[in-house]
Amino acid sequence: MALKNYTSTSSLPNIFSAIEKTLATHKAKQIIRDYDNNGRIVSISFVIETNKGILGIRLPARFSKVEQIFKEQNIRYNPDQPYRTAWATIRDWVDAQMALIDWEMVKPEEVFLPYAVNKNGQTFFEVMQESGFKLLESSQP
Repeated sequence: MALKNYTSTSSLPNIFSAIEKTLATHKAKQIIRDYDNNGRIVSISFVIETNKGILGIRLPARFSKVEQIFKEQNIRYNPDQPYRTAWATIRDWVDAQMALIDWEMVKPEEVFLPYAVNKNGQTFFEVMQESGFKLLESSQP
């Protein structure tokens, strides 16, 4: 598996600034950084306005998964590299998704649906995962 951004040398402040700038220029509101007990950002949350109202979004960075892949592939890395790699990849993903939105190829809620949060703070993906990915069954005639 080829890893994107695993040699990223972008500074973390620049990565976070780029993500937040992209979100803000695309009308995101209330951009919030969520931290772990070690002071590292584990997710960025924001709200967007849709035709149906406000939608809360949480983008997690599962950098421990990146570190696991580094170890499995015997990639030499410094302690911050999995963290920086995860966030640099999220930066690129957000930028690419916003380009699709700009071209009206997708709607914001279409792109960010897996990361939409409910009143309990769970993402749509987490709720679906708990249900075994079962959608509501539609009635058939």
